[in-house]
Amino acid sequence: MKIGIISCGPGLPEVVNIYGHSSNWIPEIINDSTLEFIVKKIYDNQVLSIEEADAWIITGSKYSVYDKILWMKKLESFIIQLANESKSILGICFGHQIIAQALGGKVEKNIKGWELGSYNISLTKEAIGSPLFISFNSDKIVYESHQDVVVKLPTNAIELAYTKKGNQAYSINENIFGVQFHPEFSYDIARALMDIRINKGIKIDNPNLIKSNNGKDILLNYVRFLKERI
Repeated sequence: MKIGIISCGPGLPEVVNIYGHSSNWIPEIINDSTLEFIVKKIYDNQVLSIEEADAWIITGSKYSVYDKILWMKKLESFIIQLANESKSILGICFGHQIIAQALGGKVEKNIKGWELGSYNISLTKEAIGSPLFISFNSDKIVYESHQDVVVKLPTNAIELAYTKKGNQAYSINENIFGVQFHPEFSYDIARALMDIRINKGIKIDNPNLIKSNNGKDILLNYVRFLKERI
C-alpha cells in the first residue's frame, strides 16, 4: 500500500533544524515496512495525482486555510476529487481544517484563543464505533498547536471529539477523517513549539506540558483501517 503525505508548509526552522519535518515523523511513528510513503510539497506547488497513492494524509501548516493562497485552492480541488473517488484521507490540524472547508464546512480564527500544549479531548458517542479512536477514551491527552477552528462541519460530517474551544475530530462517509490535534508530535516537539510561541507573546492556557504518547494511536488506527478496507 502506498500512502501519500501532503506537506502543507516547510515548518518552523527552529523545530525542523533539530527534529526534522512532520512528513518524516509520520512514517517513523507508523513504522510499517509493508507501506510505502511519498511526500508531496503542495506549498511548493508540487503536482498532486490521485493515482500516486492509495490513501492520503494532509499535514499541519503555519498558514490559515482562509489565507486564499493559490496552492490551497489546488489542494481543495484535490480533496474534492479524492472524496468523489472514495479515497481515504486523514487531515491533521491545517489538514483537518482544509478538508472541512473544501467539503462545505467553515473555518475561522478561534475567538477563544490558541490551543497550545497538552489537552484532554472529549469523545462523542459516535467516536466509540469509529476505527480512528480504537483504544481511545475521553481521559487521554493529546498535543495541540493551532489558533483556527472548524466552526461549521460539512453537512455529512460526524463529530467525533471536542474540547471547550471547539471541534477536535470528525469523519465523513466512513473514509475521511480530520483531527485538530497533532498525533505526530512527541513531547520534545510539542515543548519546543510551545516555548517558541510563548516567547513571541502568545497567550496559552497552561505553560505546563503533560507527557503523552497517546496521539500515535490515531496514526496506527488509521493504517489499520486502511488495511482492513482493502
